[in-house]
Amino acid sequence: MTSCKVHNVRFYNLAPRAITNLCYEKNSKKLALSRDDCSIEIWNVTNVPFLESTIPGNDDDESIESLVWIDSKRLLSCGTDGMIIEYDLKKLKLKYKVAVTGGQAWCMDINPDKTRIAVGTEGGYINTFTVNDDSLIYEKIFDKQKGRILCLKWDKTGEMIFTGSTDTVRVWNAISGHAIHKMLTSREQTKKETIVWCLGVTADNHIASGDSRGVLSLWNPITGFLIESHESHIADILALAVSDDSNVIYSAGVDPVVRSFSRVVLKSSDRPQWVKGIERRLHVHDVRALLEYDGKLYSAGVDGYLAQSSYPPKMLIKYPPLLSTPCVTVCRKSRCVMLRYIDSLELWRLGSPNTSISLKPGSLYQLDEEPMKLLKIETKRGESILSYAITKDSKIIVYSTDTHVRVFNFDVIDGVGSLSKNDNDITLDRIQNMIFSPNNKLFIAINNNGNDNEINIFKVEKKIFKAEGKFITSEHKIDNIALMCFSPDNKYFICADRIGNIVVYIINDNFINGKPEFWQLPKYSCSPTAIAVQNLTLNMVVVYSDHKVIEYNLLKRQYTDFSNQLQHRIPTQWLSRPFPITNVTFDPNNDNIIIVHDDTTVYVINKNNDFSERLTKISKFGAADDDSNSASSFNGQHNFQIVKKYKHLVHLESLNSGEMVAVEVNPITLTEKLPPSLKYKSFGTS
Repeated sequence: MTSCKVHNVRFYNLAPRAITNLCYEKNSKKLALSRDDCSIEIWNVTNVPFLESTIPGNDDDESIESLVWIDSKRLLSCGTDGMIIEYDLKKLKLKYKVAVTGGQAWCMDINPDKTRIAVGTEGGYINTFTVNDDSLIYEKIFDKQKGRILCLKWDKTGEMIFTGSTDTVRVWNAISGHAIHKMLTSREQTKKETIVWCLGVTADNHIASGDSRGVLSLWNPITGFLIESHESHIADILALAVSDDSNVIYSAGVDPVVRSFSRVVLKSSDRPQWVKGIERRLHVHDVRALLEYDGKLYSAGVDGYLAQSSYPPKMLIKYPPLLSTPCVTVCRKSRCVMLRYIDSLELWRLGSPNTSISLKPGSLYQLDEEPMKLLKIETKRGESILSYAITKDSKIIVYSTDTHVRVFNFDVIDGVGSLSKNDNDITLDRIQNMIFSPNNKLFIAINNNGNDNEINIFKVEKKIFKAEGKFITSEHKIDNIALMCFSPDNKYFICADRIGNIVVYIINDNFINGKPEFWQLPKYSCSPTAIAVQNLTLNMVVVYSDHKVIEYNLLKRQYTDFSNQLQHRIPTQWLSRPFPITNVTFDPNNDNIIIVHDDTTVYVINKNNDFSERLTKISKFGAADDDSNSASSFNGQHNFQIVKKYKHLVHLESLNSGEMVAVEVNPITLTEKLPPSLKYKSFGTS
């Protein structure tokens, strides 16, 4: 890798977004989580967890209180709007709503057979619904109880429903709708109610409850008696998780320490008992959700990080609350960078380094001109941005929300940005993906208002969009498009979907007229997470969620020799990295250098170097841990090497032959606006 200057962009200040719920679908290995802005993220955790898709929030005044998977294609939520919502996971939007009786819906669960849904409400009612192929049918309402129902779980047989509310855990007959047992919790103070926030169910059908006293309790639903209780936390327990084998219960909450209780069988009485086990401080702020599957514990809360942990072996990875890609675009011709936020876009002009002073590699350059924010575009009514695109000269900006698509012309006159609405608005609704070609002459928009992805092609001449053609991608054995890119020579357009299909389209008159010529790459079992095409060689590099790397030559329509050799020589350490590769770029001065990065690390793959042994440790090169603005020349001996460490690296791309742009999110910006966390007294302090 040749020496180059790196613009470290650190003014990408994303707002923190708390995680409120977690829900896991075992067959597809998908994890759904909701955030406090009512957005829902679908994470694929089959290999390395990565954000697969996002359903934008639809109402800032409401909140999502519970999530439930029916199967791998159906996801439900309920919340303070008093509605059950089913989502279209292909179109990534609301499918339909069903009202519940009793006002705000605080909790929801599905029976073991996936045939009935139960919802607990503010008014103290349990509503049940029958699951149909494409809808929910209202079934019945249970006897009214005093006070709101805050948590709800089906038992293992599907014959009982357990609920938690103020001072009470109840057992209900799921057929008749009558309460079988009312089990009262004790109070710390006579006039202070105990709130049961969460429930769990063990394999032997015992109820675990966590409450506002910080007490974990175990109940027998047959006799209605308290089996045992543990004062496990110094503040409210907000979340519980029971392991797959029901031998461990995890708890956390306002006291964010995750504590575990293990099930042991006493030799004296042959009776099972829960014994306090390990405790780990995985979060600093409140933990709102816990989930355990396949030996891994997923935890999340106010700080917005999704944590994956285990013990033993001791492991902790925290995935930050970043937006799905693309969220950064580098405009090389105008030396600008566009940053996407939830409901706004910012365009910054990069600073100009002082090149008159000769510095050693690894030194900091002084800037002759500081970065300048040229533009900020906010959406109407604070709607979430689904997709956006900007030309390489930053003259045209397009973005789409759920309800509208906007096109703007932008220019800088006498150092002042000028924004005007483009009169030739694109007559499309809800564009999920969009991109300009490198020469700015084509604009491609992908929407999914029907059953298939539709690619719409526009010619762009003098800032005027002219619709030319469109076609359905499912005819080419690809759907649910997640990644797309152009080749630098504007001759190929590549699409990749969420299940490993990759199609290459040839850009010619047939493509523009909606009758494209194409071919498909061999399908791989994992989803691609990053894709890019090299300039001169037209080698396409794809990285998958299991860290498999392939290099494919578009001209020869075959894998390169390097790619074929690499498949058997990828370092084991590379395959075990906990973060997905989110971006691929190249050294503009060396065709044999591939640069990839994840959330924390920049790697260089040097095709000229000899293949090392698979067990060889990936070495760090140069000043990998310093805060420099320059990368040294690359002279390592192994194919894979670590070049630089970051905190939350969002994007890395070449600006020109001697400069690169690295956009990162400062972790402090994700935590400084959070509410205060629970304070502990340290030993030896008053």
